[in-house]
Amino acid sequence: MNLERYCVQSKVFRDFIKMNFMNVKIVIPIFVIITIVVVVFSLTQNEIIEKQTSPEISDSPEISDSPEINVESKIQSMLDKIKEDKTKNDNSIQPYIPTEREWIQAGPFLIDKSEYVLGEKIFVNIQKLNKNDKGTMIFTKIINSTHIFEYKKMNFDGSKPQQNFYLGISLSEIRGLCTSDQLVGDWELRFIGEQGQFNKLDFKIKNQILPGSEKYYDPIC
Repeated sequence: MNLERYCVQSKVFRDFIKMNFMNVKIVIPIFVIITIVVVVFSLTQNEIIEKQTSPEISDSPEISDSPEINVESKIQSMLDKIKEDKTKNDNSIQPYIPTEREWIQAGPFLIDKSEYVLGEKIFVNIQKLNKNDKGTMIFTKIINSTHIFEYKKMNFDGSKPQQNFYLGISLSEIRGLCTSDQLVGDWELRFIGEQGQFNKLDFKIKNQILPGSEKYYDPIC
């Protein structure tokens, strides 16, 4: 009887072991398959993300998370441009050499030079005006002995605060100034006042362009 019970128990135990072993054989491959699927899915997602983000970074070099990088890049670009313009100027037939300020004066009005090159700005200094000094200053280009071209008019009024200013002489399709030749030559700054008239200020614009300003004096019409 005992032997018979032992045989039955042994068979049950063997069957149990066999079933568990089979389960283990089944579970292990399933686990491995699941692991592989997870890894492949993860790698696929990473690849998709890289493809989505990489073009955005490479196609937009001006976009940066660091403002300091953009500022440094702009400063370096400006320095490179200045260096390039200086090299061109030094190697040109007629290099530009800045002249010292002379301060040509008519009453309370002064301009800083008697000669300018294309691209240089005229600095107008207005000293203390009397409160009754009112009128118009007119920048004019001398065409010939009988004709002038009025480039710009500006009012002045001694009863109000006056500010010094810079004026650039440039091409203008609206004014009919299409080529730099039309700007080169003799100019005058005239003053028409209500209480009297100040002497005019004479200056000249030379047939030479400030280095780096060449593109602004290409023909426009």
